[in-house]
Amino acid sequence: MLVAVPSKGRAGVAKAQKILKKSAVFYVPASEAAQYRRVVKNVVEVPNSVRGITQTRNWILKNTKETRVVMVDDDPYDVGWTRLYPRKAKRMKLHNEDIWLDQFARWFDICEQVGFKIWGVKTETAARSTVPFKPILFKGYVTASCMGIINDGEYYFDEDFQVKEDYELCLRHIVDKGGILCVRYVFWKNDHWEQDGGCKDYRTISLERDAIKRLAKMYPNLIKSAKRKANMFTIKLNV
Repeated sequence: MLVAVPSKGRAGVAKAQKILKKSAVFYVPASEAAQYRRVVKNVVEVPNSVRGITQTRNWILKNTKETRVVMVDDDPYDVGWTRLYPRKAKRMKLHNEDIWLDQFARWFDICEQVGFKIWGVKTETAARSTVPFKPILFKGYVTASCMGIINDGEYYFDEDFQVKEDYELCLRHIVDKGGILCVRYVFWKNDHWEQDGGCKDYRTISLERDAIKRLAKMYPNLIKSAKRKANMFTIKLNV
């Protein structure tokens, strides 16, 4: 299993290394590799000709022999699991790498058993967003903040999408396979807009809005709503 962390402009500040110390492999622009190697153990150089997160994700998938690939964003700031009580749910931090790796493997096993190729975890930290008594859903949204892909050549990210490429892949998988594996008893929250580097270098409100419009045209019956929340857009699926 490969745990791939695409990263750019965040040498020394990427937080994924703190959680996945042994397993994380950072895929960085060749021009920044020397900076990353000073602070990160496992670094793979991505040619400078590969531009943007979507192309980088595909380059990773096409340049590894691993059939189980976990994509993890480099900027997590709150990760853990949700414990349900009779009258409330409480979120608990989880920074144990071995437990995360064990969970990743389990989700790949479930995908293979039900005929799926992709899983993803919850991106909200709010305990109230946990679905009671449904720790795993087979329809919903997943993002590449923490996403597993069975890398057999069937699924790559659509490079026409500079942003929201993970939503497009999620929707395409739902259409193809009838669902997708959504893990909702853990969460993986990221600083997408707050931290410099990464996609923030080119992500704009207009770019996000354009991607959502194209998603709505491509999958008209699957998108319920798309609302702007602060600097980000949240999409609700009609599944």
